Amino acid sequence: MTDYFYDTTGRITACRNEAYLDSWQYDAAANLLDRRQGETAQAGAGSVVPFNRITSYRGLHYRYDEYGRVVEKRGRNGTQHYRWDAEHRLTEVAVIRGSTVRRYGYVYDAPGRRVEKHELDAEGKPYNRTTFLWDGMRLAQECRLGRSSSLYIYSDQGSHEPLARVDRAAPGEADEVLYYHTDVNGAPEEMTDGGGNIVWEAGYQVWGNLTHEKETRPVQQNLRFQGQYLDRETGLHYNLYRFYDPDIGKFISGDPISIRGGINLYQYAPNPLSWIDPLGLAGCNAQQRRNISDLRNGKDVTVRSIDEARALLDNMPDLRPHVDNFPARSGELYIGTKFSDVWKQPAGTYRGDLYNVKNPLSNVVHNSKNPLHDNNPHYNIIFGDGTKAGIIIVP
Repeated sequence: MTDYFYDTTGRITACRNEAYLDSWQYDAAANLLDRRQGETAQAGAGSVVPFNRITSYRGLHYRYDEYGRVVEKRGRNGTQHYRWDAEHRLTEVAVIRGSTVRRYGYVYDAPGRRVEKHELDAEGKPYNRTTFLWDGMRLAQECRLGRSSSLYIYSDQGSHEPLARVDRAAPGEADEVLYYHTDVNGAPEEMTDGGGNIVWEAGYQVWGNLTHEKETRPVQQNLRFQGQYLDRETGLHYNLYRFYDPDIGKFISGDPISIRGGINLYQYAPNPLSWIDPLGLAGCNAQQRRNISDLRNGKDVTVRSIDEARALLDNMPDLRPHVDNFPARSGELYIGTKFSDVWKQPAGTYRGDLYNVKNPLSNVVHNSKNPLHDNNPHYNIIFGDGTKAGIIIVP
C-alpha cells in the first residue's frame, strides 16, 4: 500500500510506502523546489524557478542553451552533454563517467518520430543499433539488429497503455507473448508470460524513476509512463516529441506547441498519477482520456470551453485543422452549399463551427437536424478511418 499526500491544488506533496518515502515543495508554476516538504529555504535558495528552468535539484545541475534546451546535466554519477538539431530534436548524447566517454545518436523521420538509436564509436560511426517502427504516434515495434524484436499491443484504439508484447528472439524462432499489468496511470508494474509467471516487475517513485526492478530472465522492459520509452544509457524517457527527465519530473526542452500545452513549457503533468502526456505536448487527465476514447468510437462529447476542446484536439495529433481560425467562420465556408455537404471535409481533420457568421449575435450556430450542434459551438471531427464525432461546447 502507498499513501499519497496532496496540497490544495491537487499536487502530490509526499509519498510513503514500505520501500519509498519522499516529499516535495513547488513554486507557483508547479516547478519542483530543491527542498522537501516542511523544510525552509537555504540561504540563497529561491522560492521560484526562473523561466521554469531547473538549474539545481538534489545534487543535479543543469545548463541550458539560448533556446531553453538542456545541454548539460551534472551529478555524482557523471556528466551528460546534449546536442540538438534545428528542429529541437535531441540527436546526440555524450555520457561521461570518470575517464570513460560513451556517445549515443538518435535518428528521426519526417513527422519527428525517433526511428533509430545507436552508439557511436571513436570515429563517430554508429553501431549497436535499435530501430523503431510506428503505428501513427504509437510505438509499434522495436528491432535490435542481429538480436531480437518486440511488437507492442495496446489496450484500446488511441490508447498508449500497453497490453502485451510479442517477442521474437531470432528469425525462425517461435514468438512469445508477454502481458503487461499496469498502475492506475498506465505505467507497467509487472510483465507475465503465457503461464502467468512474472518475468519482470518494478516499483515507481512518483515522477517515474524506479524504486526497484527485477527480472526472472532477460526481457529488458523499457516502457514507463504512457508513451514513454526508457533510454538506459542516459536515464531519460523518450516521449515522442520531447525527452522527459524523471530526476526532476520535467521535460528537458520547451513545449513544441508553446502555451497551448500549459503556461509552464517544461511541465509533464500536474499530477503524474492521474494525468498522462503520451505525446510530450499536452497532459490529459482521466476524463479527457475517456472523452478522446468516446470521440474515436464515434460518440459526441461535451466540454465547458474552447480551451477544453483544444486540449482534446492537442492530444489527437493524427488530426489536422480543416478550418480553425479561433473561431472558425464556418458559415462562409459553406455559403451556397447545402448542410448535407458539411461532412465533406477530408478524413483526418477537424473543423470549428463556433458561431453564426451571418448573424454573430444569434444563439443558433446553424440549422440542421441536430439541436445539440445547432445551439452550441462545436468542432466536427472526421478521423482517418471515416469515424465522425463532435466536441460540443456547453458553458
